[in-house]
Amino acid sequence: MALLAVTLAALLPLLRLMIQGWEEGADRVEAQQHLRIAMEEVLHELLYACRVEVDAAGKILTYYKRAAGEEKRYRLYISGKQLLLQLPEGVSVPLAACVDSLAFAPSGRLAAGEVLTVTLETSQAGQKAAARSAVRPRNLPAGGET
Repeated sequence: MALLAVTLAALLPLLRLMIQGWEEGADRVEAQQHLRIAMEEVLHELLYACRVEVDAAGKILTYYKRAAGEEKRYRLYISGKQLLLQLPEGVSVPLAACVDSLAFAPSGRLAAGEVLTVTLETSQAGQKAAARSAVRPRNLPAGGET
């Protein structure tokens, strides 16, 4: 019995370290998953936009999609730690959580053939993840038409 107590006393700190490492790994994977979801949603939304505008700070992106011959306005932005999509009706819906920062470049109106760079950072329980990607919307008109 004494031998069991000594063995358990020696293993307990090791078990605590293993559990802590597992929790940190789980939080890191969670942050990466939020990052993947957020980036996937942003890139998918922008792929078929017919007009894309980024505010001067590079934090809010307004884009338009053509539906039934009419342009519908959408907006991507973060509020708190949520990535939100504002729909044409004015209602905002969450696309992803745990988002620390979102940046778009270049600012202004995107021209046909230009590439929009998206930078995202997420975190979960102190574990951070960051990514940068680019998208070239397919439906931007040539020559700056609307």
